[in-house]
Amino acid sequence: MQHPFYFSLLVVYVALGPVTWILFGALMIMGRRRMMLLKKPVPKAKDPSPRATILIPAKDEGPRIRDCLLSALAQDYPNYHVVAVDDRSTDETGKMMDEVAAADPRLKVLHIEHGSLPEGWTGKCNALQQAVKLAEGQWLLFIDSDVVISPDALRAVLRRSEASKYDVLSLWPKLESHSFFEALLVPLAAAGVSMMYLVGLTNKDYMRNVAFANGQFLFILRKTYDEMGGHSAVKDRFCEDVEIARLLKRQGKRIRISWGTEYAAVRMYSSLKAIFKGWGRNFYAGSLGKPWRILMGMAFVIFCCFSGYGVLAGSLVALAAAASLTAWTWFVASAIHLLAMHGFLAMMYAWSGNPRRNAILFPLGGSLLLGVFFKSLRMCITNKVEWRGTNYSHRMNNDPVAAKS
Repeated sequence: MQHPFYFSLLVVYVALGPVTWILFGALMIMGRRRMMLLKKPVPKAKDPSPRATILIPAKDEGPRIRDCLLSALAQDYPNYHVVAVDDRSTDETGKMMDEVAAADPRLKVLHIEHGSLPEGWTGKCNALQQAVKLAEGQWLLFIDSDVVISPDALRAVLRRSEASKYDVLSLWPKLESHSFFEALLVPLAAAGVSMMYLVGLTNKDYMRNVAFANGQFLFILRKTYDEMGGHSAVKDRFCEDVEIARLLKRQGKRIRISWGTEYAAVRMYSSLKAIFKGWGRNFYAGSLGKPWRILMGMAFVIFCCFSGYGVLAGSLVALAAAASLTAWTWFVASAIHLLAMHGFLAMMYAWSGNPRRNAILFPLGGSLLLGVFFKSLRMCITNKVEWRGTNYSHRMNNDPVAAKS
């Protein structure tokens, strides 16, 4: 008969391991279905079509900015223009923008000079606040400078937003990976964000305190943006996209996030060092500089993920010594745990546009993810962030409404 202590330990493990992953996987699938808002073929644009503006901030983006701009100018929507902002770049980003603008009058370029960043503002928020002054029309589409969009992207989000009366529609793009560590770690970090911030529940209007948006592709009604106070309402935020969604949803606006791998693609970071720096900042900013969600994420990786490998190894050793019922019970529990975990991880990798086989490398990927969490915790302690050549040491305001002043 199994000792009560070991039986209690088994119950705890089954709850943290197999049961958690089966429930988590089911929630993943339900959340993804809730986020499938765009369907092909995309309806034709109305005649007349409402005016829209695509806004693209960039700092030291290099050659990627040309692809981004050309994709924005290749939209099949008939009534729009593009505003690009060179935010104090030290490379040839501004020059490339000017070259593209010279060939296409629909593109306006704004250059922000060095030393002009107002105190208490992040570079991106300031750049977009200035860019909106040149915007025209009823709708604004903010995209990051490392994003490439499909020709029907603007038409798809505008038609869906008008039909469903959305104030904000944001997309999860395909995660492009050109190296081993990108393909391994970036989708894991993105899944971590989705789990920690309950992203799928954004689409439930009655859940006013759960909201998320992705600034890589954020489509917003101009009237709603202006009523919010523009980017001045979130001027000190490093994840201004999430704060915009939180602020507007509390005001009763209709916020939606959708899977958008057919409409946008992004290569977020090109090296392991950049992944650590970028995702470390993202977790820090999304938590408003507080460590609790990050600590919960670390606990999940350790107790709900890595525990399966330890239990499997221990049960195999026990089975080799004596094939007892207890050893077999622990072995079966760990096998179910790891099969469920790797199966759902493989699904997550495939959804992001990366190889399913990366799931079997979770011992490495999970260890690297813990390293990213540790970097975020350090930021929580120091309140110091370096991003794209600018050092920030301000503490984020916990009340986004107060940031309007």
